[in-house]
Amino acid sequence: MAAISLFVQPVTFDSATLQELQQDKTLDYYHAEIEEPSIFEQLLNVFWDWLTKHINPNITHEQVNIGFWIVLGIIVVLIIWLLYHYKPSFFYINRKRKIGFQVEDEDIHQLDFDELIRNAQAAGNYPEAIRWKYLQVLKNLHENEQISWDTNKTVNEYVHELKRPDLKPNFKSLSQQFVYYRYGNGVATEEDFKEFATLSNQIIRRVA
Repeated sequence: MAAISLFVQPVTFDSATLQELQQDKTLDYYHAEIEEPSIFEQLLNVFWDWLTKHINPNITHEQVNIGFWIVLGIIVVLIIWLLYHYKPSFFYINRKRKIGFQVEDEDIHQLDFDELIRNAQAAGNYPEAIRWKYLQVLKNLHENEQISWDTNKTVNEYVHELKRPDLKPNFKSLSQQFVYYRYGNGVATEEDFKEFATLSNQIIRRVA
């Protein structure tokens, strides 16, 4: 039987090719970087450790992953619900133009609204009369614990905050009229003020 001989041709590299291969990080197996787990992965591992120790030692990683997202979703929904009910202005798209007003230097509890309204009517300044009448309504709602007065709150916040659902339709309508005449392009007439005052007095009587 004839002998079989194998001839192996050694691979040779020129210096340029060798230098290029040495600089290729994908071929550097001696200095491989170990990636740190992300914050999400760390939280997931903590959640997994807690579940295996206190709930079920045989729970799988896939079940933990699903449970983690369920818990996270519940937390997010709860936060949104709390913000919507206790801080609705958080959801305003344009917070620089919130529909509202501020009485920064005035204390509504020390003002004589009846006199202020009469003076505004006498001067034919019906937008100002509407403003004072609306503040009088807010004062009454605050005193009857239906809202909590704060000069930094907006009209929409007071509407959302009002506790009595039977008052909300009228109060919402009153607030919309106030915004229209106070901040919109509405030109209030004497008749407009009378209608506004009638609705305001209905709310004041019902809340008392």
